[in-house]
Amino acid sequence: MKYLITTLFLLISINSFSQTTYYTTDGKNRITEAEANKMLTEQVAKMSDVMKKQLYGSFTINDTETKKDSIISRITFAISDKKSENLMNSGPLSEYKNKEFLKFDLNTLVDKNFNSEKLKGKPTMLNFWFTRCAPCIDEMPVLNKIKEKYKDDFNFIAITYEQKEDVTNFLKKHPFDFEHLINAKDFTDQLGIQAYPMNLFLDKNGVLKYVKGGIPYERKEGEEELKMGEGNEIIKIIEKLK
Repeated sequence: MKYLITTLFLLISINSFSQTTYYTTDGKNRITEAEANKMLTEQVAKMSDVMKKQLYGSFTINDTETKKDSIISRITFAISDKKSENLMNSGPLSEYKNKEFLKFDLNTLVDKNFNSEKLKGKPTMLNFWFTRCAPCIDEMPVLNKIKEKYKDDFNFIAITYEQKEDVTNFLKKHPFDFEHLINAKDFTDQLGIQAYPMNLFLDKNGVLKYVKGGIPYERKEGEEELKMGEGNEIIKIIEKLK
């Protein structure tokens, strides 16, 4: 019996140590840590160039799947003007997940009050953004298409800490078809949001179910430049919640 137990333990140990760690940005691709680092570096360089200042990046692990021969972590890239002590972070807003989301009262672009209680009855997507955020701008056309398709089943809300004048002028050049809530600095600070864009998904009862960074950039076969993806991960979440 002792021999059998020892052999079984050895087999389990060998199997455990033979697992390979991969990362995925869209649920389909499999990339190594080195490849993930390269993709993150490219995104940070692009945003730093646009913002005209040094930015910093880190990985956010949203969930992990363990298989017999591999461990696959689904990641998004968080980019901020503050350097993180840890390159790899656990999911943001983790203390709020699977709980009723924080209630809020915010202003709309037409100076009306918007209370979060109005969202109940339908699932909700909350997009946190600001006008000089390059990935925020890049994902807007994709988000507009998603909103057009699911507008009858979902609430689509965009939240920014910026003021009415800045947002109004921005939207003249960059259409963004969500319901806009502005001047939300106290609320974003309360949530601890530092990386943008940030997409949150509530069920019809107002419970926070999913936290995602921005839509991942993708490199299509045969192309050098990273381009904005098609939002397939967001679509999957919406289909689950609608």
